[in-house]
Amino acid sequence: MLIDSHAHIYDEELLPYGGADAVINSMAADGLEYIVCVGCDVPTSRTCVELADKNLGIYATVGVHPYDADTVTAENLDVLRKLAAHGKVVAIGEIGLDFHRPNSDKPTQIAAMERQYDLARDLKLPTVYHIRDGFGEFYEFAKTRDFPEGAVLHCFSGSAEIAEYYVKKGFYISFSGTVTYKNAVNLKRAAQAVPLDRLIVETDSPYLTPDPLRGKINFPKNVALVAQCLAEIKNIPVSEMERITCENTKRVFGIANGR
Repeated sequence: MLIDSHAHIYDEELLPYGGADAVINSMAADGLEYIVCVGCDVPTSRTCVELADKNLGIYATVGVHPYDADTVTAENLDVLRKLAAHGKVVAIGEIGLDFHRPNSDKPTQIAAMERQYDLARDLKLPTVYHIRDGFGEFYEFAKTRDFPEGAVLHCFSGSAEIAEYYVKKGFYISFSGTVTYKNAVNLKRAAQAVPLDRLIVETDSPYLTPDPLRGKINFPKNVALVAQCLAEIKNIPVSEMERITCENTKRVFGIANGR
């Protein structure tokens, strides 16, 4: 069995295929023990909590993606705080920095990340970070802060050296379908550098479909292809990689502790 540690099963891209209900109903057949449904703003965070509340195999995170950083108001932070009180909310996320788009508002993104980090610390929850073209600024943020509840770098896109630094800071490193791509040489090196007890896997469904299905809609079941790739990189049996990543995901999100 596997855990997809980061998926957006509410996304409209999945609606032609039956949406979240179809994904959830096929979990057992797809070899999935749990799916962590990740919020990107207040409405999707609320949807994640509703799905987790109704389905045993679903856990939720609540948070605001950097593209919507300007919505991280005091009012919306209060909404996130109330949503996070649900027993199946396992983290604040996805939060972070994404400067890939031209004219990204860096100060607003940084401020939104800092405010949500503070919320997570107050609630004693882990954080899930989306970092794209912003590792320099994220380093400045992280170097003076602690992450006692744990943290995840989702869909990791950095170097082996960056991965090693954040492992030392207490982070878990999550790999998506991008690690399976033939040209992902540096990403495979990063995966090799991450200790087994800090690896987790995700799909970021419905995005980032792994090889050999690239170009199609991504489903949580395809997390098996990510685990297979990491097993090859680490030269261990796939079954062992599945066991390890499940244990790691449960540990960072507190799932094994009955959350």
